[in-house]
Amino acid sequence: MIYCVTGGSGLVGRAVQKELEGQGHEVRILTRTPRKPGEFAWNPAAHSIDPAALMGAHGVLHLAGASVSARWTASHKRAIMDSRIQGAETLYRAIEAMDQRPEVLVSASAVGIYPNSLDRVYTERDGGAAGFLGDVVRAWESQADRFDELGLRVAKIRIGIVLGHGGGVLGTLLPVFRLGLGSALGDGAHWMPWIHVQDLARMVSRLATDAALDGTWNGVGPESVTNANFSRTLAQVLKKPFWAPAPPAWALCLALGEMAQIALMSTHCSSAKWQRIGFSYRFGDLRSALEDLV
Repeated sequence: MIYCVTGGSGLVGRAVQKELEGQGHEVRILTRTPRKPGEFAWNPAAHSIDPAALMGAHGVLHLAGASVSARWTASHKRAIMDSRIQGAETLYRAIEAMDQRPEVLVSASAVGIYPNSLDRVYTERDGGAAGFLGDVVRAWESQADRFDELGLRVAKIRIGIVLGHGGGVLGTLLPVFRLGLGSALGDGAHWMPWIHVQDLARMVSRLATDAALDGTWNGVGPESVTNANFSRTLAQVLKKPFWAPAPPAWALCLALGEMAQIALMSTHCSSAKWQRIGFSYRFGDLRSALEDLV
């Protein structure tokens, strides 16, 4: 099959491309600056796309979106929202004009749709987070749902904290922990719904290729862990001390501004839906995932 991927240069997009190509599929990457075979031009801000990218495609994997890990200035908040909405709208217009349309859309989403909680375990039936992140995810998923009107099977994957090489949370934490300065954040009680990037890529691939799957899925590992446990395990894997005093929540807010809510958000997410369809994790516990990556 042929799959068209947005966000193909990112941590998740690269892993998804490798997974699909490993299964024998052809992957086309939509990018603003195509430089090599298999890359096609698009510009979501102008709603433009090379129609050749979608010709004969079985599916579209919409993974693109401005990073939420940069400081939330007013302009970057607009970029976070616009990159997701404009990208989906560009794809919708292009597919709407096609005589032979793709059969499936898999859209990235995020666990930021769940309210902070130390007690609840969130399933795909939950949602309702207030604030900017919740608004972004609701708008993002609403755009994805529109593709049902075009006759596409629609699957949305609410991605948690992705562990992988060359970016993501480990790109931020490893330099600090390798210096022996690792600590929890705040009181460390908040939940982190981690997942190894290889397992996430396999989930995206399964949603793209399995015609029986649609709707909303949590893109998380088999079990969330608290920030204190995550930080302690990372220090142990690196054979570094775990002694530094944790920065209090107020200090994180002072340093990061509104973006601090990402570092302190608590979303304990269920993976039961994946287990019910027999999905098998390659990295079923945090220690094995971190040992593979560091």
